[in-house]
Amino acid sequence: MNSETYPYFYRLVESLPVVSSHEHHFPDEFHQGLTLDRLFENTYLFTMAESYGKASLPARDYLKPVRGLKRIYPIPVADPGRRSEFLGHARYNSYFVWLQKSLQHIYQFDAELTPENWDLLSAKLAEKHASNQAHLDILRQQAGYRRVVLDPFWDYGINNGHPELFSPAMRVDMFVTSFHPAVLDHDGNSPFLCYPYAPTGNFDDYLDFLENLFTGWRNAGAVAMKSASAYDRSLNYGESDRQAAGRVFYKDPQVVSLTERIAYEDFMFDWFCRLCARFGVPFQIHTGLGKLAGSRPIFLESTILRNPQVHFVLFHAGYPWYDETAGMLHNHSNISVDMVWVPLISPTGAVLALHEFIEVAQSGDLIGWGGDAFTSEEAFGALLAWRHVVARTLAEKVEQGYLSRPAAESLAHKLMYANVANRYGLQV
Repeated sequence: MNSETYPYFYRLVESLPVVSSHEHHFPDEFHQGLTLDRLFENTYLFTMAESYGKASLPARDYLKPVRGLKRIYPIPVADPGRRSEFLGHARYNSYFVWLQKSLQHIYQFDAELTPENWDLLSAKLAEKHASNQAHLDILRQQAGYRRVVLDPFWDYGINNGHPELFSPAMRVDMFVTSFHPAVLDHDGNSPFLCYPYAPTGNFDDYLDFLENLFTGWRNAGAVAMKSASAYDRSLNYGESDRQAAGRVFYKDPQVVSLTERIAYEDFMFDWFCRLCARFGVPFQIHTGLGKLAGSRPIFLESTILRNPQVHFVLFHAGYPWYDETAGMLHNHSNISVDMVWVPLISPTGAVLALHEFIEVAQSGDLIGWGGDAFTSEEAFGALLAWRHVVARTLAEKVEQGYLSRPAAESLAHKLMYANVANRYGLQV
């Protein structure tokens, strides 16, 4: 690569504002007094998507490690004697690399993280986060975030008390999965536990309740629907059957067959597609890296074809099946692709995927990005990874003669903020 092209495009993307399609950013009170130990325990380094089972945390309890999911590194970093072991394991993982770069940027240190400087850096975090607004300052001032689509799985529909920055997505997961209080989604949520006043005697009354609930969120500023049901089941949703779903509603799960449960989920997902169309908002769908065998983006094709009036945003580029996502992006006019999380997972894979999406997308407006983080430090690390991916991909496209420099510069603006802002109607 030409020694000047990549730095040129990196400087460009670094200068641009940022609009994120997807963050799980925790509320103010979580960040106050944040330490390095607590930061790590709430990052992707310490959690990963389980492919089975349910989360152990109560709904809305965001003050504990994320979702109670399986730890990649089951090493307690709060124990000073185990930090060297942890760093030895994690040092080369992409999640660690970008988080460390973020910490170096925010807290102005050049050295790598070591057991010896751990407590000193932790004290700097706690000092900075003595103010409960510090996490917002990091996002806005240091990282350049202007607007964020927030996915608060612990309390659906909230904007963290900062509507000028966060616009919520409307989660559908527990409503798709849970037909009875004993049936929980992968976050440990059930609508009958979160909303104990929800009707339980009549399915039609329950659906009316849901429509009113979601209408309230939409009227209060929600800008998208969101499904992460790939953590619960296959994305291969079948034709909906209202009568079959009604027979399952609030039925004792011990006497509900797998076929009946799937029929209920199929109907509910299709019902939300129709509601999404009435609201005129995009439907964000988690693809890839869920219950892995069932999370391939191609499994969504029948749903996409049945709902041409809905714009589906395929999250995570379908990683590791981003070539399937590219094929769908080529063939279907009611989808776009979102690179959210992918640069953190694998910047190399993200560069390959972005090259392919640029080449096959029907428009350069159909590629988005979000950080998918719980804290400002990890969100900044996700942004650093995305800047690298965009700069490298555009530099290679220019050097290969595929794009002119002005065309690549225009695309940089789309990828960093304009596409997401336009997709969700956000003012930058």
